[in-house]
Amino acid sequence: MKSMDKLEACKLWIKRDFSMIPTELIERAYAPYFEDIKILAPRIDIIVEEFIARGNCGGDCEQCEYHDCEDYYYKTVPKIPMWRWVFVPDDPTDQWWVKNNAQEIYEKCGIVVYETEEIGVYFGINGADYGFYEAHWLPLYRLRGLKWHE
Repeated sequence: MKSMDKLEACKLWIKRDFSMIPTELIERAYAPYFEDIKILAPRIDIIVEEFIARGNCGGDCEQCEYHDCEDYYYKTVPKIPMWRWVFVPDDPTDQWWVKNNAQEIYEKCGIVVYETEEIGVYFGINGADYGFYEAHWLPLYRLRGLKWHE
C-alpha cells in the first residue's frame, strides 16, 4: 500500500466511510417543520449563554417573551445546512463516537452534528468557498485519533 500524508488519509476516510445525502432529500423527508431533526451540537444552551453574555438580552429566560436567543440559534444553526450535502458516518463505531463527542466536534472542527431516527447521526457544514478538508475534515480526522498516514 502506498504511503499517505494526513490529507490523503483524511480524504480516503471521508470517501470510504461516509455516505453523502443531498439536503434536498432531507428537506423532502422532514418538511415543513423539521421537528424530527435533532441538533446535537452546538447545543442550544451554550449558544444561549453566549447570546446573554454578549448583552443581547437581560438574561432572565423565565420572563422572556421574545425568544431572540432561540431565533439567533436557528439562524446560526439551521436544521438544513447551508452546504447542499450532509455526511453520514457508515461505520457504527464512528456513529457512536460522533454521538458521544458532538459538542467537541462542533467546537474543534466547525461541523454541526445532527441526528434523526432514520439516518442516525450526520454532519452538516454551514459555509462555502473555502477548503473544507483543511477547515473541517482534517481537524475531524485528528480529533478522531486516526493514524492512517505515515
